[in-house]
Amino acid sequence: MKPITRLLAFTLCTILLCTFMPGCSGTTDYSAQEEYKHLFTETDDPAARELKNVIIGHLTAYNVGDAEGYYALFNMEKEDLNFNIAQFQSMRQNAVLTYTPEAIQTAFINEDNAQALITMTCRGTDKATGETLYYYRTDMTYTMVRDGKWSVTLQTPGSEEDLMYTLAETDTAAQ
Repeated sequence: MKPITRLLAFTLCTILLCTFMPGCSGTTDYSAQEEYKHLFTETDDPAARELKNVIIGHLTAYNVGDAEGYYALFNMEKEDLNFNIAQFQSMRQNAVLTYTPEAIQTAFINEDNAQALITMTCRGTDKATGETLYYYRTDMTYTMVRDGKWSVTLQTPGSEEDLMYTLAETDTAAQ
């Protein structure tokens, strides 16, 4: 076997093993990455760490424009999924859109049912001009279930008061 063939075979075997072995979810561990360290605490148990990693991966997919990766976490009908992906891709043609998590709190009902409160900053910037379209802070609650993998069954935005303020006018230092 040629070296490249061995490497491909090894990679495929590793992916298959991680897919079917318990405890090997293939989810990235964001806790050591500088930009996400603050989202983890010493009191997080393995389940909380897993859920936080899933959510961070979901937000990371949004930030890089991976519509399928972002919407993979949501439990929705195929036609709703297709509609949302098309809308996402359309918006991203003209704007850079990011969600920056500031805090994630998790609460477990049991090992397969949980809620996560995500505090994040949302930003939209016009690709052509660099103008800030929106910039605000909000809370989002995900009600989640695990049936082989975690998925969001209900997304509850924060109240209007949670939006607090639009930061576009005061955001010149962050640009």
